[in-house]
Amino acid sequence: MSKRRQSDGFLPSLFPFLSILTCTAGVLSFIIVSIGVVSILAPSIIVKSKDLSLTVKKKPAYVECHPAYLVLVQSQEKIPYKSIDAPNSAYREFLRTIQEKADSLYIVFAIYPKSERTFRKAYYLIQKMNARHTGVAIDVGYEPFNKGWRLHAKKEKINGQTT
Repeated sequence: MSKRRQSDGFLPSLFPFLSILTCTAGVLSFIIVSIGVVSILAPSIIVKSKDLSLTVKKKPAYVECHPAYLVLVQSQEKIPYKSIDAPNSAYREFLRTIQEKADSLYIVFAIYPKSERTFRKAYYLIQKMNARHTGVAIDVGYEPFNKGWRLHAKKEKINGQTT
């Protein structure tokens, strides 16, 4: 009896293909996790208001609410909590300007953590002004912000004045 001869054929190894596939999956996983972390910890946020020029001709004026002060974003003016409702405060002047142009401007508050008290005081002043004023009321919007977010707004000219 003769013995069968073993085949000398080529038997490919799948080890290199599997290691390349594993490395590719690892790199893709790293990229996905990195994008997620960057988006969560973003140092700033850009709020883009809708252009409602065809229906409503109002532009936003932004105000940041922090625990101890307000910031009028376009002018970067800080108003301490105690001065918000003072008779000649910068915030009251800001509200008077908005009230004069209430048909073309509205206020958007960016409310940071632990600043609800500041927001309520600023909002209460708007409610009082709206109740006393017989013309167009000041419209208000608000948005909760995370601690690390920053609001950047373009300075726009409305009726010849920068807001």
